[in-house]
Amino acid sequence: MKPEIRIVPMGPEHIPALARLERLCFSVPWSEAGLSEELLNPAAVFSVAVQEEEILGYAGMHHLFDEGNIINIAVFPEHRRKGVASDLLFSLVRYGIDNSLARLTLEVRPSNAGAVALYESFGFEPVGRRRNFYSRPAEDGLVMVKRL
Repeated sequence: MKPEIRIVPMGPEHIPALARLERLCFSVPWSEAGLSEELLNPAAVFSVAVQEEEILGYAGMHHLFDEGNIINIAVFPEHRRKGVASDLLFSLVRYGIDNSLARLTLEVRPSNAGAVALYESFGFEPVGRRRNFYSRPAEDGLVMVKRL
């Protein structure tokens, strides 16, 4: 039996691995400096999925007033399709409920069918598009909302 996946707050010790994950997953990745700045941001809610001492992935959100804006959910390729992204997303939804947020919002590439399906399975609904939101390659951002 595999050890359980734990969701822990992001700390400085996670930053190098998360910057590496960013470079693997995104065409415009966050740098170590950018991730480190989030540790000082009072609106930031960043969590890391770990199993024993191994970092599996992370999720980040900004909590502003009564809304949470999910910025990123990323999982190392060798840990995908194992429920890690679901655990991370669940932790953000739980945070939203526990902190009386009215809604969670996010943007996702419409071509990222796996991510869109994950968000829909958690009750996120498409509400619009942000034209040319993404670059490398250029693509609109599908805006999705979950009311809490």
